[in-house]
Amino acid sequence: MPAYYRTGQVERLLGVGEHVLRYWERELPLLSAPRSAFGRKEWTEADMVLLSRIKHLVRERGFSLARALECVIVERSADADMSAALTELRGRLVKCFFEARDLAERAKGLAARADAATAAQGKPRG
Repeated sequence: MPAYYRTGQVERLLGVGEHVLRYWERELPLLSAPRSAFGRKEWTEADMVLLSRIKHLVRERGFSLARALECVIVERSADADMSAALTELRGRLVKCFFEARDLAERAKGLAARADAATAAQGKPRG
């Protein structure tokens, strides 16, 4: 997997023409392939993922380019919200784990004390 893709490679991989790439880049502020020292555009893996998603939304789902952009923005913000929610949930789960472990230890200690008290009285527990 190359570090950067040239425009010709992007065209072949995505099945879109250079004019389409230029138009999408002009219309979508999320896309901005930098140029190499030789003046060639260098598309990153992240650009390829975004271009693939845009192509899917426009060509297969029939969205306008503006609607596809809105969709991608919503998806990306939802991903950030989801990540934050998962981090918070993970923290709560870790806290619950340690509380449950502490409760299990306390229950084990209480059971041992009850067994000892029952044995001291000479009665079987249960």
